[in-house]
Amino acid sequence: MSALTYTDALKAQAKDIADACLQCGKCFTACPMTTPGGIDNANPVAVVGGIVDILRGGAGTDAARRWTEICTHSGKCIPACDYGVNPRLMMSLAGLAVMAASDAGTRRANGVKKFTTMSNSVRMLSRLLTTPEQLARVNPRPDKREMPAVAPEVVFYTGCNVLRTPHIALLCLDVLDALGTRYEVMGGPSHCCGVMQFGAGDAAGSGRFSYSTIDKLASAGIPKVLSWCPSCQIQFGEIAIPAYERSHGQSPIAMAPFAQYLAERLDDLRPLLRHPVHKRVALNERPTFPGVTAAVKAVLAAIPGLEFVELDVPRAGAMSNRLTFMPEFKEKLRTQEFQAAAAAGVTTLATVYHACQRETCQFENDVSFEIVNFMSLIGESMGIFEADLYKRLAVTRDVDAMVAQTAGNSQAHGLEQTAVRQALFNEYGR
Repeated sequence: MSALTYTDALKAQAKDIADACLQCGKCFTACPMTTPGGIDNANPVAVVGGIVDILRGGAGTDAARRWTEICTHSGKCIPACDYGVNPRLMMSLAGLAVMAASDAGTRRANGVKKFTTMSNSVRMLSRLLTTPEQLARVNPRPDKREMPAVAPEVVFYTGCNVLRTPHIALLCLDVLDALGTRYEVMGGPSHCCGVMQFGAGDAAGSGRFSYSTIDKLASAGIPKVLSWCPSCQIQFGEIAIPAYERSHGQSPIAMAPFAQYLAERLDDLRPLLRHPVHKRVALNERPTFPGVTAAVKAVLAAIPGLEFVELDVPRAGAMSNRLTFMPEFKEKLRTQEFQAAAAAGVTTLATVYHACQRETCQFENDVSFEIVNFMSLIGESMGIFEADLYKRLAVTRDVDAMVAQTAGNSQAHGLEQTAVRQALFNEYGR
């Protein structure tokens, strides 16, 4: 008897959810995207009924299909369900089912295009913003892999896009080193989670990537994998790993967010936070993983001298880039947050995730506070510094100046200058 395919495993997940959902509509009511998406006046029970119909192979309703289009994985729907269903997973699988009605070749082509665009961006930016030695540290080449003499305690999985802000990944490794954690680093496009293909509706392509990466992560011989990226955590934790378990009987890995690992090790981390950080800090929160937000706040609270400020502003999206298809809504949320931070007199707005740092740091010259990732605050208290070269380029707003600033790393990696200029323009020029 052959193993269940990834696609069949997803269909089985969809059936389980459809059978378990009582269509009460509470998840729809909790969703922060219904108003900006123009479906807030729809009947919640009817919309969720349409989602269940989609999961069962039907066409659903216009409002249900629209809801799948505007889901940004905020996760506010999850605690709203009283019946053990993960509505975020429900929406992911319904969205995939909606796209399955389109041409398979087109879906595959779109998945390839998304992956290629991402991969090229990661490849160029990670080199422009690191020395060869730094890049080897955060993105070791699989063909140069050496088995450590002592087995690692964890695998640090970078995902792909954090390598565009490599200072964050470097700081994570600095902290692991200081904690004495034995780890192996894996990630980059060669270890993709399959989210690009999944988002394009190419379930088979997504399965090939995610199952391959699960096997690669498992090759370290330790099941504990620390993720950085929330999209990867969702893709693996809620979709791919459960599907792998259906296909193979069990999964060789378990994935958990890096910030939560820091909170678990807070008693060990606290003595390393030796230097006071006299800053008034607000957090650029995302609602996707409440446990991550709580963990980040717990770690920041342990930094001597740091004063934390809560901002009462609306939150949506797994990361800010999930809101890009609604630019007016995205700008509105950002403006509200900036105004609240300024009114609270913060010195620092700390982002949690890499995409939020990329998209927010470019406005630092326009506000009265600095914009840094929370890992930079941890590093500052520990006496560790990794320069945010991504932000340095973003606030420059001049591609010629960017070319000059990255010339050393560009030459060290042997990058062709026309390609460098195009990559910088693609990332910053627009």
